[in-house]
Amino acid sequence: MINRTPPIAPVAVVSHELHSRSEQSQRNNSSPDSESKTSVTLSNIITQMKRDDSRDVNSARVAELRAALEAGELPLTADTVAQSMVQHMVSLQQ
Repeated sequence: MINRTPPIAPVAVVSHELHSRSEQSQRNNSSPDSESKTSVTLSNIITQMKRDDSRDVNSARVAELRAALEAGELPLTADTVAQSMVQHMVSLQQ
């Protein structure tokens, strides 16, 4: 049983307190004399994968499905979509 609750601060007060804490944390963590730099290098395979998006989407199939949907020739029910999603998720776990 809860006998009392703490008073609720207005949003502006909470926002101001968070902003002040953030500024104080930044001042404590940074010094003007030293700069830290981080460098990240991707492997050749990842770099190539980022450039090659040809396998991501079968544009011809998307256009075909879009046309069928717009023409009302593609019967699409929520049950069919849900069943396909569940089958796909199960296949990923195996």
